[in-house]
Amino acid sequence: MKKVIIILILGLNLILLNYCAKPTVVNVTLPKDNKLDCEKLEDALADAQEFRKKAIEATGSTLDNQLRGLFFWPALMVTYSNAHEAIVAAGERSVHLINIMQKKNCKNLDELLVEVHTTPRVQTLKDLNEAYKSLNELYKSGALTESEFITQKKKILGQ
Repeated sequence: MKKVIIILILGLNLILLNYCAKPTVVNVTLPKDNKLDCEKLEDALADAQEFRKKAIEATGSTLDNQLRGLFFWPALMVTYSNAHEAIVAAGERSVHLINIMQKKNCKNLDELLVEVHTTPRVQTLKDLNEAYKSLNELYKSGALTESEFITQKKKILGQ
């Protein structure tokens, strides 16, 4: 009976660990990147930004993350670790593609740089706390309406 219980516990642990979010980690460079034309580079940049956005979403207060935290917190830690790795890789890929686009003098580069620059950044908990406190002070002072406060709060949280 003990063996059955141990096997069930080990199996459950494996299932729970497998329940961790696994955001796609993109390769920073691909062998044919330098051969892509400007249009394909733009598409690759959009893909990298989409991977980054999905990885950032994986770190949010989602139902899945709440369940991971409630029932098996190591899975939540692995989820955040995987997501951070995916965010960094997607950011590095974006920089790599932009560098190639600059060398090729691609048009629309300024617009793409603004778009990449305005995507949410990963912050430390300290940074998030400070940004939220500042935002909350602005709201309490009347400098922001409730809808502005909510919009800015979502930006801070990367949602």
